Amino acid sequence: MHHMPLDLSQELRFARELADLGGRIALEHYRRDLRSERKQDGSWVTEADWKVEAQIRLRIARARPHHNVLGEEEGLAQAGGGPPVDGAPTWIVDPIDGTNNFIAGIPVWATLVALRADEANVVGVAHAPALGETYEAAVGQGARFNGARMGVDRLESLDQATVLHGGDHFFFDEELEGFHEALVRQTWRSRGFGDFWGHMLVARGAAHIMVEPQLSLWDFAALEPIVAEAGGRMTHLDGTPLRGPGSCLTSNGVLHDAIVELARTT
Repeated sequence: MHHMPLDLSQELRFARELADLGGRIALEHYRRDLRSERKQDGSWVTEADWKVEAQIRLRIARARPHHNVLGEEEGLAQAGGGPPVDGAPTWIVDPIDGTNNFIAGIPVWATLVALRADEANVVGVAHAPALGETYEAAVGQGARFNGARMGVDRLESLDQATVLHGGDHFFFDEELEGFHEALVRQTWRSRGFGDFWGHMLVARGAAHIMVEPQLSLWDFAALEPIVAEAGGRMTHLDGTPLRGPGSCLTSNGVLHDAIVELARTT
């Protein structure tokens, strides 16, 4: 099936609508009495997660029925129903990224919406209503933070860099203790700001490096174009392009190779 070329400005506007919709629903449930259940893999899923994804899927089904949708909760399908269409643009949705924060009443969570076309993530929105922050980008159009252009801080010295990560035990689980310690010792300071936020703080120039040992496609699909358009880089920890689930290194671009080298040698 031949697909019309995408108008990325229009698709970004639509992605923002979807993320706003999701954020509104999630916010209604935030800091209320939450029913949550453990998913098989042990991650938390809440009623809010399911509702957000369901409503976003409905909106995509009406507006883009011939596109595909991949959501964390319900998997991959054609938006209008039925099995996914080979080669169709695909919307990738993480209804609430940072579910554990959401459940704990910590405002660092977001609805993530990405559009993937021709094997590339071309549009990304990270909407964090409890923080009052929205990050967005379309390929070739720059990255924005609450509507204003944003970019990385092109710091060149590792010893002045701020490093972020999702939490220490992730490094222990993947046997990256040596790398973790070296990274922390060689940089100015480190903070555990997990999930989408660490990557966005690098993209907006508030930090320089964000490392996560294990991410899924829906965790990084929306973030990748935002980081790239902000002038940063996002790859696996070994420096290879993000193809699927695995480790994730976001940097200001300048320090990227040094971190990849550090990971290789520790």
